[in-house]
Amino acid sequence: MKLLNSFVSPFAARVRLAIYAYDLRVEIAPSGQWLPDFQKSPDYLAINPIGKVPTLVLDDGTGLPESTVIVEYLADAFATGLRPRDAQAAARARLLAHLMEIYVQEPGSPLIGQIFSGERNAGRIEGCIAAIDQGLSHVDHFIAAGTSATTREITIADCALVPYLYFFVDKMVPAVGGAPLINKHPAVAAYWEQMQEVPTVQKVLGEMHTAIAQSPLKKLLSASD
Repeated sequence: MKLLNSFVSPFAARVRLAIYAYDLRVEIAPSGQWLPDFQKSPDYLAINPIGKVPTLVLDDGTGLPESTVIVEYLADAFATGLRPRDAQAAARARLLAHLMEIYVQEPGSPLIGQIFSGERNAGRIEGCIAAIDQGLSHVDHFIAAGTSATTREITIADCALVPYLYFFVDKMVPAVGGAPLINKHPAVAAYWEQMQEVPTVQKVLGEMHTAIAQSPLKKLLSASD
């Protein structure tokens, strides 16, 4: 199998974390998504007409898009630890991943356009940050206490929480002038501190940091580092 990847993308990072945590035999390859004129590559669109990264190319040559689906597939096929075996714990992991997608990542995504805008919309930025803050309060309420993140298996929840906290909360919010949010939510803050000690998480975050620093999104780092 091959992951068509971008090291900048938090969505691709979500899949890489699963791959690294379970030492899966998946080749990490450049997506080839863009042509030099910034148009989508026909070759990439032939595999994934949605045109987004990542895409997992399966052994039969077909493409499997969408990071949520890819991580669930890896859990089903190869890495059973990604999804907790206990039904209640598995439901909670799915819930946390869902909350991050709907209430943190989705309101955070419009801020990317504001970073590159010559004339930022202060009202829109404020609304996005308020929505992210509210989303984090939902995550804070439901995140499980107990077992240290450094002594348990990486789950489908971690695969969403780690890259989205890094990209949309830790980096994106300060880049548009917002005050840091994570420490306002004690359970999230404790989780984030623990996860940054996990070697596979350090690897993924390091890859993202290096790639962002070499991309037009380097403004994310100058505001928060």
